Amino acid sequence: MNDQARKNWETLRRLRGRKRLEHIWTYYKLPIVLALVLAYIAGYAAYRHATQKEDVLYLALVNFAPGSELTWQLTEGFAEEQGLTEKQRVYLYSDLLLSEKEGADQEYVYASEMRIMAAIAAQKMDVVLMNAEARDAFAAQGYLMELSELDPAFSGQWMEISDTRLIREAGFSEEMYLGVLSNAPHPEQAEEYISYLLRS
Repeated sequence: MNDQARKNWETLRRLRGRKRLEHIWTYYKLPIVLALVLAYIAGYAAYRHATQKEDVLYLALVNFAPGSELTWQLTEGFAEEQGLTEKQRVYLYSDLLLSEKEGADQEYVYASEMRIMAAIAAQKMDVVLMNAEARDAFAAQGYLMELSELDPAFSGQWMEISDTRLIREAGFSEEMYLGVLSNAPHPEQAEEYISYLLRS
């Protein structure tokens, strides 16, 4: 211990109460701040690890706006039926719009296209529920897999889901379709999701 450190220590031993705290803060401010910052970082990392959810399926709704009840059935309902834990979830992309129709908000369409392309490039999209216009757009870009790759009983790159109970009871005025991305990261769960819709 050098002379300066010894003097600081002796001074600290003589001081009491508030003066002692002021002395500690004056001479040890930097290590205290660093220790607090490191403790915060460690605590935050532990919290993130404890609360982080695992995405077991990525679901996109394109040109498809279900109400809150149907949205729950399409996400939480599937999770419950699959027996997923609290740390597992169906990640939902909602409010996506692809349209060439006159009057469509082209800035919003462009933003949706960017979100979709980014998700596909990052392999963070599995199943897409969509109308015919979006179906054609996905197919034209070669985004959809042949569903027979999941199950030989399926055929084509999409299936119409308008007659499934969940979609039918929602009362949509147009036909709705399901497709699976050709680079889907969770193909087994995508197959389970199709089965869930067909039997629900």
